[in-house]
Amino acid sequence: MYPLKNKGQYLETILNITNQKYINEQICVVTKIPININLINISNKTITNATFKDNFNCDYIGVYKSIYFEFDAKETSKDNFNFNAIRKNQQLKLDLVENQKGLAFIILYFSSYDDFYLLTYKQIKDYIQNYKKTIPRDWILKNGIELFLTSSLKLDYVKHFNHLISQID
Repeated sequence: MYPLKNKGQYLETILNITNQKYINEQICVVTKIPININLINISNKTITNATFKDNFNCDYIGVYKSIYFEFDAKETSKDNFNFNAIRKNQQLKLDLVENQKGLAFIILYFSSYDDFYLLTYKQIKDYIQNYKKTIPRDWILKNGIELFLTSSLKLDYVKHFNHLISQID
């Protein structure tokens, strides 16, 4: 188990390593979207005060075999995933990606169990429309795609893309 001191940092570090391997192996192109900030005060070339701007994009964007994909990385120490963890502007962007026949998904890390899952945005939307905004871990285990971390720190999510692409309406 990895503590969530820097919430999201463990998963994002793993994904950054994985994504660099994908680029090096020419499997796909994937980029981490930087966080936008408003600088409020700078003193001696040091930012002393800043606020976050809303970012329309999710954490990562990429292209695989001419298919655009976008996803967000989420961590939880609970036995569920709360849909509200996906900001409204990110929900809108994931909807747009789906509407353009791209892949929209999240990669979720359960820190208490040290396991990873890929959930399509469509799966998430279908669940919350039929049930509630908190998705239990048991449902995710049955319906998500479990991802495994290799000894070389690769969380191979792209190997599932051909299957996911075949399901695009």
